[in-house]
Amino acid sequence: MKVYALTPQLKLNTNNNQVKPKKQNTLTCYPSAKIPSNIASIYFAGIIPKAARLEKSDYLISGYISEIGKARNFHGDREVVDLSMGNPDLTPPEKSKQILKSKVNDLWSHRYNSPKGEGALFHTVAAWMDKRFGVKINPRTEVMATSGSSDAIDHIFTAYANHGDKVLVPNPGYSLYDDLITRHDLNKVQFALNPENGYLPDFSKMPKDAKILILNYPHNPTGSFAPKKVFEQAVKWAKENEVLIIHDMDNSEVTHSGVKPVGIMQVEGAKDVAFQIHTMSKAQSMPGLRVAFTVSDKENIDNLLAAKYLSGGSVYVPVQHAAIEALKDEEGYINKVNKIYRGRKNTAVKWLNKLGSETKPTDGTYYLWTKVPPEFTSDEFFKYVLHKAHVAFTPGTVFGTNGEGYVRIVMSADEDVINKCFKRIEQAGIRFDIPKSKLPAKVQEEIKMMSDGTYSVEPKADRAFKAYIEHLQKQREILSERFKTKDEKFNRFIPKENVELPWNILKDGQSVYLQNVQKAKPIFGDIKDIPPFSNKSEYNKLAAEIKHQWLKKPYPQADILPPYKSCTLYPDAHYFTLRTDDGRLQAIANVEIQKDGIIWGRSLNTAPWNQGSDAEIRGCGKAVIARMVSFCIETGNHTMKFATDKPENIKFYKSLGMVEDGTRNFNGTIHTVLKFDEKSMKTFLNKYQINLSF
Repeated sequence: MKVYALTPQLKLNTNNNQVKPKKQNTLTCYPSAKIPSNIASIYFAGIIPKAARLEKSDYLISGYISEIGKARNFHGDREVVDLSMGNPDLTPPEKSKQILKSKVNDLWSHRYNSPKGEGALFHTVAAWMDKRFGVKINPRTEVMATSGSSDAIDHIFTAYANHGDKVLVPNPGYSLYDDLITRHDLNKVQFALNPENGYLPDFSKMPKDAKILILNYPHNPTGSFAPKKVFEQAVKWAKENEVLIIHDMDNSEVTHSGVKPVGIMQVEGAKDVAFQIHTMSKAQSMPGLRVAFTVSDKENIDNLLAAKYLSGGSVYVPVQHAAIEALKDEEGYINKVNKIYRGRKNTAVKWLNKLGSETKPTDGTYYLWTKVPPEFTSDEFFKYVLHKAHVAFTPGTVFGTNGEGYVRIVMSADEDVINKCFKRIEQAGIRFDIPKSKLPAKVQEEIKMMSDGTYSVEPKADRAFKAYIEHLQKQREILSERFKTKDEKFNRFIPKENVELPWNILKDGQSVYLQNVQKAKPIFGDIKDIPPFSNKSEYNKLAAEIKHQWLKKPYPQADILPPYKSCTLYPDAHYFTLRTDDGRLQAIANVEIQKDGIIWGRSLNTAPWNQGSDAEIRGCGKAVIARMVSFCIETGNHTMKFATDKPENIKFYKSLGMVEDGTRNFNGTIHTVLKFDEKSMKTFLNKYQINLSF
């Protein structure tokens, strides 16, 4: 909401356009919607201009991310599958996770630590560099930890580049290089990489007055390797022209054939003029932990550390120890990861070939670099696939002008999902060998609208809301008829006609996001209601699920409530269930109307595998309560109460916004009563809406 600063004591001199106060007075502020008509207004905008570098930054990534967001809005967030982001979906090595947890409890982990890093990490890096590349480095002087590879490059720029210095970057290449160059007010100069020579640099065409050269092999986005000869040429050229080299090896361990790429440090004399950077983000699946390291000679590392001191900060000690375990790789994690990515890549390549593409597996990385169909631009094809098949690739132009004509496909989903994605593409009639002009005129018009931004459909959430209003109307008719011969209290279970529903209610039949903690993956859960006095088959089905899923296998630590242990379901209660796509019942609860005429929540139980410190899936109880709250709003019930004698339940209910409301005696045991009122129900739903899926 814009706010206008207003005062009747200020008047405008129309001769010189200056505002002259008659006298000092208090400034009065009104929201723009409430400006009195008899008062002149002055709008105070920001008066501090932003830095010029922000005008230079085009941040190309934001454009395609925004388009993916638009597609999720149009077609549903669950419908759109993202194969565009280089964001591993696998969990880190088990030993890395274990040491991370244990080090968090170490008192010394939470103190300020060295910006350079931990000695234990340096010695592990030295051993790894020797084993992996046959390169000897001094662990005390020739290595430094950074918060990811981008952090390393950022500080190298600080240490070596002055305003306006030239930085040579590959085209196509990782777009973050451009953003860091803009941040430091440097001058970007691109050097072309072409498929004809395997996307390798030609040093004879490089400007000799540059300050820094960035090489990135295995190459993002094409996956190409560079032979040792290229690095020998690079070092020779850099020494002749006094240019610093950054070799960003963020994908050094993700390979397709098992052949490991070489690094620049394998070239004699490279330490004098080069940094080699490795990150744990890709092969070790640790992007969120933000840890990497860079190696060079002592003087270069000293300069890098001096640059680090200008900004402060360091890599969290437990994270460094997680990196140590990942580098040791005692569990053979890298081989397992490469096998997974190889399977995914082969699956995608098989589909691409079937759909008319000549794509082949790349040497390294978990990317595929694929030509778009004839007559398409990269951006056109990206939007066409996104809106027509609801699959997101990365347009090649995000990586530079030489990326035109290609899309990057990331293996950031399992083989089942990749199969589903390409099946959708096939069903949408999209092929890689059909020119745009050969497509039906209607499709060409759609592509044009997708490309120029005029393509639009009613958002999925809006469509779902309208459909749900119709569903509630039918439910109202069904339940009104069903309750004709029942106690009139059951009318409180009937959706009300004149209740204005918030858009973020959790609907009967809707999906929600849950977290599979053991697999470290988001999953979907589907909410389903069973109204009172439903068909017996509904209760029989639910009872069978409880019996075979919750009771067949003993769960000694699980708390299963007596009604569910005996598979007793009460037909005069309204039940709420939560199931995941694999058909497992994850949680159940019911509400009933007691003598006080108030809705009471009863028998909330999560599945036995979701209880305790090793719970598999989180968010199940919260999801069911969100549906119970939504149900209360739909039926015009402004209060819902729970009673419990368990401290952990009290803590949980309070975290959702419930407040204590006295006590209640059940069979001689005092229970604490907690309640939602109308306001706290809506507040809870506002917080829960991030979990909604459409």
